[in-house]
Amino acid sequence: MTMGSSDSRNAPAVPFLDLEDQHLAVSATTAGAMAVVISPAGVVLHLRDDKPWIPHPGCWSLFGGAVEQGETPEETVVRELAEELGLTEVEFRPLWRVVDKGGDGRVLTIFEARTLLSPDQMTLNEGQGLEAFDLDEALRQKLAPFCRRVLTRLGTDRSGHGIHAG
Repeated sequence: MTMGSSDSRNAPAVPFLDLEDQHLAVSATTAGAMAVVISPAGVVLHLRDDKPWIPHPGCWSLFGGAVEQGETPEETVVRELAEELGLTEVEFRPLWRVVDKGGDGRVLTIFEARTLLSPDQMTLNEGQGLEAFDLDEALRQKLAPFCRRVLTRLGTDRSGHGIHAG
């Protein structure tokens, strides 16, 4: 997996998406890392299992998971993309930190992850489904609340440039 920035132990902190996230992060006790996967087909999302004990059941969301002890968010996103999608060749960079206030309350470091693979070349190992959407179409889906905030900001910052269904 390729990375566009240096090891997070020596890098400046990833900014918060907004001031509310910065305030909420003070009381958060766990961390996670999530990736906005962008392929030539668009933004790749997965449909979460419809299990009541998981955060955001039955919602479309980003890929990722909990930061394990001794891991950096970068190491977490590398591991999670390999485990959940079989992705090992990805260009990625950190975007923001958000608090999953509608889920389990953890601080999530959000990465942009670009791949040349289309969804049909990926292996979904977690969730009910995998699909690529253009940004506007993605925002019309039932999304995990943090995912909606991230994709909305991504669209605002870039006007969706380079994020489209093929």
